[in-house]
Amino acid sequence: MTLYEDALQLTNRMSLFDKVRLMEHLSTMLKSELEVEAFKHIPWNQFIDLTYGSLADDPLERQQPLQADIRDEIE
Repeated sequence: MTLYEDALQLTNRMSLFDKVRLMEHLSTMLKSELEVEAFKHIPWNQFIDLTYGSLADDPLERQQPLQADIRDEIE
């Protein structure tokens, strides 16, 4: 028996509510996997065009420590 056939047997015993939840979960997972797969195969310049400005409202900043680290002197 294949994994697919096992899954079919299990879903036959599920309530309608659980089947709907399973479908929603599978749909979300499939959409995510398709998006990742699509990004793997687009040319780099198209990827840059799609993601350009994605951090415009949330710029990257390096938080500096308030005091410099105390280091041992070099002998």
